[in-house]
Amino acid sequence: MLPFTASPALYLVPAGHRLDFPTPPGYYADVYRQLGAQTWECIARHACSPFLDRTALGSNPSYYVQYRNNLGAVAGRTALIRATPEALPSHACWLQLS
Repeated sequence: MLPFTASPALYLVPAGHRLDFPTPPGYYADVYRQLGAQTWECIARHACSPFLDRTALGSNPSYYVQYRNNLGAVAGRTALIRATPEALPSHACWLQLS
């Protein structure tokens, strides 16, 4: 298993969805995405962070990052992270933006 607890972060940027995740030395990251009820698909192998997904605007995707060691064996994965409208705050708090 991985020598750390991975916690990805997802941001909506003008170009698409930006996914930030740690990649420890000796491991490779593969990014997986699910759009709605479709099947999961690997959209990037040996991905670097930050990763930009330009094809998912307006589709409320879900992501996870799977890590492989230098032999190609799966070493672990992150928790699911979703870009859903329900996750957005109902009102903005200007104090939290600084």
